[in-house]
Parts: sequence; C-alpha cells; structure tokens
Amino acid sequence: MLTVKILGNEKVKTIEMSDPEPEGNLVVVKIEASAVCGSELKAFRKDEGKDDNGGHEPTGIVWRTDTAKLVKEGDRVMLYAQSHCGRCRFCRSGNWHLCYSASPKRSPGSHSQYVLLDESLCLPLPEDISFDAGTLIGDVIGTPYHAVKRIGVSCPDQVLVVGQGPVGLGITFICKMLGVWVVALEINEYRSRLSRKMGADRVLNPRSDDIPGEILELTNGAGIDIAIDCSGSSEGELMALESVKRTGKVAFVGENNRDVTIRVSDHFIRKELVAIGSWYFNAAEFEEIVSILQNHRQIEELITHEFPISQAQAAFDTFASGDSGKVLIKPWAEEG
Repeated sequence: MLTVKILGNEKVKTIEMSDPEPEGNLVVVKIEASAVCGSELKAFRKDEGKDDNGGHEPTGIVWRTDTAKLVKEGDRVMLYAQSHCGRCRFCRSGNWHLCYSASPKRSPGSHSQYVLLDESLCLPLPEDISFDAGTLIGDVIGTPYHAVKRIGVSCPDQVLVVGQGPVGLGITFICKMLGVWVVALEINEYRSRLSRKMGADRVLNPRSDDIPGEILELTNGAGIDIAIDCSGSSEGELMALESVKRTGKVAFVGENNRDVTIRVSDHFIRKELVAIGSWYFNAAEFEEIVSILQNHRQIEELITHEFPISQAQAAFDTFASGDSGKVLIKPWAEEG
C-alpha cells in the first residue's frame, strides 16, 4: 500500500509498505479521504520529521476484520482521533480524548491507503454524508462544537474568534448557526474571505487594524462577551483575554507551547473572568455533530483543495501556505 512519511524540513514523500493485517479487535480500514491538520505542520517544519504521517481526520470503509464485534466489513466510518482505554472515568463519560491510559492503536496514520486501528475508534458515517464531507466531523465541526458548547455561547452573545484556520472557521460557522454576532481576527486574506463566507459579521486584521479600539467601538465600550482563541499564538491568547468584558468568558482552543505573560489581577480577578481550555470532542456529542453536517451543508465549502496521495508534498505545501481551507489527501485518486 501507499502511505505518506513526514521527513521534516518541509518535505514529505509517498512510500510503499506492506498492507496491514487485522488481528483481534484491530481492524483494517480502507481510507477514502484524509484531511491535513495544523498539528502535522510541527513535524513537517522540524528537522527530524516523524516515523508516521500523523493523519487523524479520515473517513473510509472497514475493509478487513478478525474477531471484531463492533463493526463489520463494508461499514462506512469516520475515525475518532484519540485512542482510549474504554474503562477509566473519562472514557465512561465519553471523554475518550482525556483518557489517561490510552495506548497507540493506529498505524501508520491516515494519510495512507489502509490503516490498522482499534474497532472502537470507528464511528458510523451515514450514507447521506460523502467521504470528503465526513472528514469535517473531527476538527472542523467536532472540536469547534465542543468548545462552543462548553463555553456556553448563545444569543445574544457577541463572540470574538481569534484566528481563522480550519478550527476557527468552524467556530465562526457554528456561532453563526446559533444566531450569534461574530467578529473574527485573521491576518491571511484567503482565510479572511472564507470567514466572511462562513458568516462572520466583521473580519479584522491584527496587523493593520486597531483591535482594542475596534472592539470597544463595536461593543459600545463594554468589551466582547466571549473570546475564543484558535490562533495558537501568545499574541492571540493575550488579545482574547484583553478583549472580553467584565464577567466575560474565554476559551483557549489553539495549541501554543510558548509562554504567555498575563496579569492575573487585571485579566482574571478584577474582570471576574471565566476561562477554559478545550481540545477534541466528546464521543457522546457525535450524533449532534453529524446532525450539524447533515443540516448545514454550507460548511463543506471549507474543503478547498484535494490531492492524490502521490501529490502529498503539494497537499502539505498548500496547507502550510495558509492559502487554503481544509486540504484533503485522496489515497485512491488518480493523478490529473
């Protein structure tokens, strides 16, 4: 089979390896579409790369099984991104992504023609959702929906979304679906245009606009009700904290491993601010997320590029440029 290997230094290559074999509850899934994620760009840009390709936003068909009980050959599925033990208190509540005891159960990453993984990670993909559209269930709808739900967005909130990568665009779309007024921050013009297509009421550029002044003007001097940072940058996180009103709420969704200098007294105590971190989606939310995709097809416009697996380098280059929405790798597509 063909699979993608991330080499580092902004290089990937498509290589051949043996097809995986099912064993016990490990099943083989034939991947039909796999979306590139921003988290994969870390290895893409580093010197050393990684052993697999990190793909975790795919859809496909259960191809071969051994003694699986939860799925059967021929089932259409999307694959949950996080392995889990199924027994701890987090797993029992559906928070599989928070499992302390998860062990690797996916090989070699979903930018491949076939993947071997635990059957419990295979979630049913309805017939009325295409394989391409199904790739949005994870990080474009699921992660945003979980964050929006946890932070309690509702009418008549005014929401600031910092960063309009695929997750930020998903949050903008879901907020507008709820009838909420949204101002988005984005420095990339391509993604600013996508943000407007997803319904953002205002799109501002932090490099050219006076964000604090604009926010005060748009909110009659009060500050924003809820800020959701998807930028994964220290500057974006600080901007979210400084933009919210007293008693406001902030959700941090974009991942950032760098230090952020905050003033606890000014940013939290004297504002009586509520802040949360939010990662992936709870498995119990799956049907709700699928329903969003079934009833709001406009979000499929966030898929802007598709490449056969032989052109994986072009897929990663396109996504890394920022001039794209969601980029798909199609393992079985022919060139041209």
